[in-house]
Amino acid sequence: MKRIRSYLAGTAILLSAAASPALAAPPSVVPAMHGKAAAGAIIQRGQVRFTVLTPEMIRMEWSPDSRFVDQPSQVFINREQPVPRYSVSTRGALLVIETEKLRLSYRLNSGRFTKANLQVGSRAGAPAFMWRPGDVETGNLRGTARTVDRYSGDVQIDSGKRLDLGQGLLSRDGWHVVDDSRSFLLDDSPWPWAKLRACRDCQDLYFFGYGHRYEQALGDYAKVAGREPMPPRFAFGYWWSRYWNYSDDEMRGLVADFERYRIPLDVMVIDMDWHRTDGLSWDSKYVKRDVFGESVGWTGYTWNRSLFPEPDRFLNFLHAHKLKTTVNLHPASGIPANEESYPAISKAMKVADGNPVPFEAADKGFVEQYFKLTLDPLRAQGIDFWWLDWQQWPESKLVPGLSNTWWLNYVFFTQMQRTSADRGLIYHRWGGLGNHRYQIGFSGDSVISWPSLAYQPYFTATASNVLYGYWSHDIGGHFFAESTPESDRHIDPELYVRWMQFGAYSPILRTHSSKEAGLRKEPWRFAPEVFAALRHSIEQRYAMAPYIYTAARQAYDGGVSIMRPLYYQWPEQPEAYSTRGEYMFGDDMLVAPVTEPMKVGVASASIWLPPGRWYDENRGELVEGGRRISRDYTLDEVPVFTRAGAVVPLNPPSVQKLQDMDNGSVVLRVSPGGKSVSRVYADAGNSEGYRNGEYSLTRVESERDLRRATLVVHPREGRYPGMLDTTQVTVELPSAAIPERVVVNGRAYSRSDDGQEGSWSYDGTELTARIKVPAQSASEPLNVSVAFGETPPGFNALLYRMKRTAAAVAWLKERWEPPTPLPDDLALAAQLGRLIDYHPERMAALVRQFDARIGALVAQVNASHAKAEVKKGFAAMMQSVQR
Repeated sequence: MKRIRSYLAGTAILLSAAASPALAAPPSVVPAMHGKAAAGAIIQRGQVRFTVLTPEMIRMEWSPDSRFVDQPSQVFINREQPVPRYSVSTRGALLVIETEKLRLSYRLNSGRFTKANLQVGSRAGAPAFMWRPGDVETGNLRGTARTVDRYSGDVQIDSGKRLDLGQGLLSRDGWHVVDDSRSFLLDDSPWPWAKLRACRDCQDLYFFGYGHRYEQALGDYAKVAGREPMPPRFAFGYWWSRYWNYSDDEMRGLVADFERYRIPLDVMVIDMDWHRTDGLSWDSKYVKRDVFGESVGWTGYTWNRSLFPEPDRFLNFLHAHKLKTTVNLHPASGIPANEESYPAISKAMKVADGNPVPFEAADKGFVEQYFKLTLDPLRAQGIDFWWLDWQQWPESKLVPGLSNTWWLNYVFFTQMQRTSADRGLIYHRWGGLGNHRYQIGFSGDSVISWPSLAYQPYFTATASNVLYGYWSHDIGGHFFAESTPESDRHIDPELYVRWMQFGAYSPILRTHSSKEAGLRKEPWRFAPEVFAALRHSIEQRYAMAPYIYTAARQAYDGGVSIMRPLYYQWPEQPEAYSTRGEYMFGDDMLVAPVTEPMKVGVASASIWLPPGRWYDENRGELVEGGRRISRDYTLDEVPVFTRAGAVVPLNPPSVQKLQDMDNGSVVLRVSPGGKSVSRVYADAGNSEGYRNGEYSLTRVESERDLRRATLVVHPREGRYPGMLDTTQVTVELPSAAIPERVVVNGRAYSRSDDGQEGSWSYDGTELTARIKVPAQSASEPLNVSVAFGETPPGFNALLYRMKRTAAAVAWLKERWEPPTPLPDDLALAAQLGRLIDYHPERMAALVRQFDARIGALVAQVNASHAKAEVKKGFAAMMQSVQR
């Protein structure tokens, strides 16, 4: 009882402290908020006010005392937009507002908005619609959810309930309405703080009437609700995370293993055992709780010095190895007396007698002291950002109705902006509309299962419908369902590989698992073929970093997240809505992760390709879209299709840390079959300067067909601190015939086997030509022209036939019984790439010989002494490659 009285007394103190002044924010760091719209956009008539924000977006307010809101809200922070063209007329008692796209009518002096007095209809575009208040939106394309804790796929394992993704901003109906009437406002203090609206009965609605122009809707929403901030560049690297009571020594050994196996790594995540957890114990509700309902032992801010005797030296070690560090926070239990910061913060908050200092994120006085006295010293030691793991009461105890999740995201993100030169970054759970301004999402504890993996591509892509573009999942799943038998409580290597492949082509790549001894996800702990597939996924992620980072800038500028559903670009194609397991990854890649187990060594997939031409990265094949195709994939293969002719910027293989990415070298991979214009983005990597013009863009134009390829890299535009003045470009041409002539900036290049600068080389195993251009000034253009030699018949999908034949021969050799030697044609058929390397001038003839060989291989094996089951297995493996 004494503790409860102390909490209530502390609350009174916190209430009085809420008005204390905040630190001034550097104006160049924290984006300004403009709650008041331009005067020319506002139409007020008595108790109603309409604001024309865009031709497709109108704010609609009703207030009984004709007092309206001009302050930013939790969701809408920038209403001051360019005034679009519109007209206003009064026809009797009817007020009519018309834009290029919408027609709104309201019966004047008829009170709050109802079906009887307000309607908005489309004037142009498809589909046509007429909306009235109360209309049911049947075609909403959904948004996202706070967490996937304890879900297998979209089914909650405890209750069997389906996960509700809520309402998104996009709808096949053509319209959507955001009711902002109950959201909190942000005051005009230096650190804007939540406050209640004066009128609880007022209406504040935002009508979105964009039809199927989904990308435009998201872009306009970003203008009025705030942009999707860019994470720092390192965040797009690999994050290692495991719920385990690691020691300093063990983590040093872990880092050494990553370096020993040359596996790239950028972020080290330390779960809650970094601090003391003495009060933690489990019960039937998963965790012991105190009298306030908070989890005992999960909250902590003092290093566990039995595990980390010298935290400063440990963090210095991680930084010396170019690793960013985040630690887990469960702040709900406040600051108890055993914390190192307790004497200072209890004094500041006037909490006496050893009572805990209660946690209340809505109280500015407490929050300022909390950061100053408890968290900032840890940041000074070397914690780069926070993993905020809030799982307690949903609303503030101080300000009823204010979501703790939403508000904590705001407080932690903006605090970092106010006090650090580093780019704002947290990862936490989704708190609702407006939370897209505070990345990155932590989706929680998913069940280890194939359904969980199969659901995550849809879940992640759909979140872009509310601009929440940076979900971070527990790759590989978090824990086994309680019903899982003990014999099955081990990692399925195939499932883990497929999950890691999805992670490589998702916003954030972070492995994690629960505190269970058998859940070891270090890649080197698996069999060689699994280890190779896991490492390849991570390496592919690092290779794609320039492409991913460019897409992050596009998301900031235009509101379209890097991972998005197919219907954004093909809104009139029914299969763009029904195909849930595929998504666009940036502008030029379509990804359809494998989410089912293999059968007989391959996983079968039915893939819908949108209209247009696509380059199958796995097969080396140009494919016509607008149809469904069937494909099969071995363990190390990922279904990725690139737009024909697209240029994808990549890192050279030497990049092991994304902090080192801007080293002046880039690989431009030009897909066959078309032409494109794109841009490559770069900035300093971890500052807020990207918001204020500190970045560069490089325009790239290309065109490629069977006979030729041209590439123009225009002079770089823009500047940022630390930018190099030179750039070294390697041009990569997959599925290319042998070049006959390569000209760079007017100079003819010759072939070199070792890929020296100023020459071209050919990789027969990958059927890829590479042109390595010496470093030159980034302010000068680069012109590359390639003329190809004869393209052999059947060259399309040759890469697939080569890989499958080599795999079949390797399989056969393991089952071949002496003394009869393997037939010569079998050995040669598995080495076409090497033969091309040795004799590129004979490429056409070698390919013809290869196709002739593989057509006869099954017959040769059938005529051999091999066992019947071996003959059958080999024939099955070769079935898909024989022409």
